[in-house]
Amino acid sequence: MQTANVNHQHQFKSKRQFKIWEKQQKENAAKRLNRALYANQSPFRYAERVYKSRVISDSDLREIVDFSNLANNTIQVQDNIVQAPLKHDLGTLSNVFGHVPHRSKYALIMKNVPGLIVIPNAFSPHAQRQLVKHCLKDYAKPPHTSNLDGHYHVPKDGIWPLYEQEAKGQLVQGDANYYIPVKTVQQDENDMYPTAIEDTSDDTLSVASSMYSDISGKSTRVASSPTQMLKKQRWVTLGYQYHWGTKKYNLDDPIPIPHAISDLMKAVATATEDIGCQEAEVPWKNQYKGADFKPEAGIINFYQLQSTLMGHVDQSEINMEAPLISMSLGHACIYLIGGNTRDTKPIPLKLNSGDMIVMTAIARRAYHGVPRILENTLPDYMLPENVDDEDWKMYGEYMKTTRINLNIRQVFPK
Repeated sequence: MQTANVNHQHQFKSKRQFKIWEKQQKENAAKRLNRALYANQSPFRYAERVYKSRVISDSDLREIVDFSNLANNTIQVQDNIVQAPLKHDLGTLSNVFGHVPHRSKYALIMKNVPGLIVIPNAFSPHAQRQLVKHCLKDYAKPPHTSNLDGHYHVPKDGIWPLYEQEAKGQLVQGDANYYIPVKTVQQDENDMYPTAIEDTSDDTLSVASSMYSDISGKSTRVASSPTQMLKKQRWVTLGYQYHWGTKKYNLDDPIPIPHAISDLMKAVATATEDIGCQEAEVPWKNQYKGADFKPEAGIINFYQLQSTLMGHVDQSEINMEAPLISMSLGHACIYLIGGNTRDTKPIPLKLNSGDMIVMTAIARRAYHGVPRILENTLPDYMLPENVDDEDWKMYGEYMKTTRINLNIRQVFPK
């Protein structure tokens, strides 16, 4: 587990400033480890604070479930994990997963997290890089909306092509399309693009505050370069567009889910049919059929190293019986999953690039969140210096500070 701090020294004008900042970080970490300061919080909020810290105690580290190497876990954690055979080999259902030698024919489930299915390392390195490219270049543009749309006129081809031109020196300050213009009429607070919101018991607003408020504040709403805009991009919605103010989907203007994403998500739904665990604390079985699963809405989250996603429940879909399927690309994260209230102590999982999780049955209504992105966990096959693909260089540089999560759900009943 990577717990070291990021080297931020280059951000400061002097060593003295860096030392002061470093001291403050250590003091803040020590406060977070002082559990007496927040012992009255709910178990989920408590865990969020623990695992958000850049300094995690050994006892808390031992609780994190690592699916990449089961032997790395404690005996107690190992005894809690069960292998469940997939109904189909993923590679036979979709070529989006790429060629993975010795691909596992099993999913992993945990006795103390009913309804959650984990498929580690589901994609080949090449397939993961292709998905990263699609998320940044092909999917992050109109008609799909993002957190930027409330404040900026996002170009029809998205931000990435301009970012590439800027990085190559083909687009420079002074060019007509160098700056992304600000909208003259800002979206109000009830619209789908939230601004800064303090921590609240409202799950939707909490999520908006923790993950999506990077463009909040009038001082930041200025015309920005492509590089600046890419750093502000936090999410993109696929399929039915979600309205943060009403907590509902815009059902009047359906947008098809990209074919490759729809294809792989239906494959996962099919391969995980009938998986369950009678030994679980609450016996369960995934009875949703892959043939009935229709990918209709989704979100691409672009996490930077300091990003978090506060605990919430996804419950805006009319169909709450269909699984919610999610994949990770880039840096690893700590993922918390609990019960149907914040009063259930969550289980911390380490999700790596290429991992998929499927929330079925009771887990579909479970609180979950991401308190921490783990620094220095980008796989070697994503580092630009290790990939013999000139086109990947720019994507690889971006991924050095990024985790991408793409999740898909079905909105309507089957």
